[in-house]
Amino acid sequence: MALPRFSIGIDLGTTNCALAFVPLAGQARTELLDIPQWETLSAITECSGLPSFLYLPDEAVAVQTAGEPAGNKQWVVGRLARKKAGESSARVAHSAKSWLCHHASDRTARFLPWGSEDIDRTDKISPVGASTLILSELKRAWNSRFADSGPDFDFDSQEITVTVPASFDAAAQALTLMAAQEAGFPEAIRLLEEPQATFYSWLEEHNFSVNLADPLGHNKHGIYHLLVVDIGGGTTDFSLFELRSRSCSSPPEIRREAVGDHILLGGDNVDLAIARLLEPRLIGERGALSGPTWDDLVARCRDLKETMFSVEGPPEEAFSFSLPGRGSSLVTASRTAQVTRAELLRVLLDGFFPECKAQARPYRTQTALKEWGLPYASDGAITRHLAEFLRGRPRIDAILFNGGTLQPRVLRQRICQQVANWQGGVPVHELENGDPEFSVARGAALFGKSLHYKTNCIEAGAARAVFLELFRGRSLEPQERARSSYMCVLPRGASSGTRFEITGVPLELQVNRPARFQVYDSTRHEGCKAGDIVDWSEEEFHPLPALQTVIRAAYAESNPTFDTIPVRLVAGANELGLLQVSCVSADPRVRQSWPLEFNLRRHEHDDQSLRLAPASDAAEPNITAAALASAKTHVKRCFDRSPKQRDPITATRLLKQLEQIIELPKSEWNAGLVRSLWPAVESCMAQRAVSADHEETWLILAGFLLRPGFGAAADNLRIDSLWRLRDLGLCFLGKRVKSQEYILWRRVAGGLTRERQEQIVAPELNKIRARK
Repeated sequence: MALPRFSIGIDLGTTNCALAFVPLAGQARTELLDIPQWETLSAITECSGLPSFLYLPDEAVAVQTAGEPAGNKQWVVGRLARKKAGESSARVAHSAKSWLCHHASDRTARFLPWGSEDIDRTDKISPVGASTLILSELKRAWNSRFADSGPDFDFDSQEITVTVPASFDAAAQALTLMAAQEAGFPEAIRLLEEPQATFYSWLEEHNFSVNLADPLGHNKHGIYHLLVVDIGGGTTDFSLFELRSRSCSSPPEIRREAVGDHILLGGDNVDLAIARLLEPRLIGERGALSGPTWDDLVARCRDLKETMFSVEGPPEEAFSFSLPGRGSSLVTASRTAQVTRAELLRVLLDGFFPECKAQARPYRTQTALKEWGLPYASDGAITRHLAEFLRGRPRIDAILFNGGTLQPRVLRQRICQQVANWQGGVPVHELENGDPEFSVARGAALFGKSLHYKTNCIEAGAARAVFLELFRGRSLEPQERARSSYMCVLPRGASSGTRFEITGVPLELQVNRPARFQVYDSTRHEGCKAGDIVDWSEEEFHPLPALQTVIRAAYAESNPTFDTIPVRLVAGANELGLLQVSCVSADPRVRQSWPLEFNLRRHEHDDQSLRLAPASDAAEPNITAAALASAKTHVKRCFDRSPKQRDPITATRLLKQLEQIIELPKSEWNAGLVRSLWPAVESCMAQRAVSADHEETWLILAGFLLRPGFGAAADNLRIDSLWRLRDLGLCFLGKRVKSQEYILWRRVAGGLTRERQEQIVAPELNKIRARK
């Protein structure tokens, strides 16, 4: 492969993306790549930003865009897609990046556009798939520009860095890399936190200034603390940096000291708040918009916000707002309203940047503003989130702002004023960000060049400490959480490539059974070392998807009495900064190790590990193995029946037949038996499409076998498997099938997380609100 010529930086944003590059040789400054994209259905334009919107045209429109260089299969990415968000919102996918950290959903399943009934479920796209298409567009644009420059200009030959929010956890980072790999990016790409990228861009503008007293304004024996506040379209990111002056002739030592928790709060929330302000002006106090009309309103509020923020103006300046009607009477049905600049700024200041004290904490309620199925922050006050982040941190000398939400100067002034008040009136200096729209992409390109030459790099270890939950007994109820141990396996600040071996805690795992560890991370716990046991803290621990594997030992296959194996844990972060945890055999007879992995493709798995799981720790099936095998075979045979056969499949008939095979009434089937029957039913999920009778029967059996959703070993894995039903959707939309789906989710509700319960009810809310 040719040696790289450039360092490429990609800002994979919630609402906008960009690609910047810098030559690795010489002192040239960063440049932005112009990206070809559809402006209208008949015109292609080139611009530096690529809106993170994807539009799926209907057949008539698709003919106009097929085969053009800016098209990407059926989906159109960029400016046209963003415009269509205000006209055909049900055919536009957006905010894919915000989904990547929403662990209650399967991010590789096709469900975007969220709640859309205009697109068949097979034509929808997953959050990972949407990110893949956006990255593919950027790669295609690069190769198109340098197509005639030779093989050493090829995209895959360059140093490539993709940015992610500093608040992205290990699973969200892994999903971002998955999207890049599916877009055909080389394996050696790197991830960089967005606030770090912003700081790299500022350093370029100031030539990696060594005169710290000038830009930061305070002298504390050569130690300065810089806060980066980055509020983009989907997330609010805080990062704290420490700068130490070494000498007058060399750059300072820079270290990223801390990052904030994941806060799903940004420009999308501002758009929703403005829409709530304008809704009664458009339709009256008693009305409420729903469905596509509401999505259209939010999209137009996004445009209104960006128009207002693009220039300064007097508070009394008024903006006219029009919401076209839907249907045949578009002129008579259109609605108009006016709003002033002062009103919109009041929404921002009072709702998102209110004044508060240093001791303030975000409100942690069970309700929050939720749209598009995303679990936005319960408290929209960014200042309270910032106060919590700065708790116990050093005094701030300067703030570097980034993100379109902070474009109005009054918002930046409010934050500077608040931070100064919190630290006893000591003022903070606002550092000028000359290019907030593209600083993240530029900074990522500069990071790649710095890393290439190993110069002027910001030191940054693991942003979070990682903990595994270890049980002292058998499976626990939530109220027994105090009996759990939370063991640190990766300390905060750990350098990439460092391995930590945990030997102080004796662990034994069952052979040929699933091994599953619940994982948490924390941006606090600065002093924790690998192997330390800490107490539970709901505010400081944040759950990640479980790490899992199956312990398969060759020695155990020839030794039936070999049931468990002692293991030790080895953890670390690889060169890309990704979490790696393995179970290593502590038995001298078995020289093996088993890497633990996040299950990030749940809908593609057939849950072989689930079928290895015991039905229950407390009870085996209360029938013979032969009877159980016959029952499973009968279930599969019934679902393979043709709908044209004389006796149609029904749940009542199938359960009676199983009672005869098992020779027990179903009232006497124990937990081990009902859970052991589930794999046979689960394997027939695709047969729901044969007929409405097949689907109705399947739903009834699934609910009967999995109720109440918890209580037996590996129930969480079974519920993960059942959740594929949400991603696949019903095959028959008649009332009786839909009713059985409702009953199914009600039966297993105890095993569903709060986020999953909210996802189930979200599509029904508009129908409920529409009723009198």
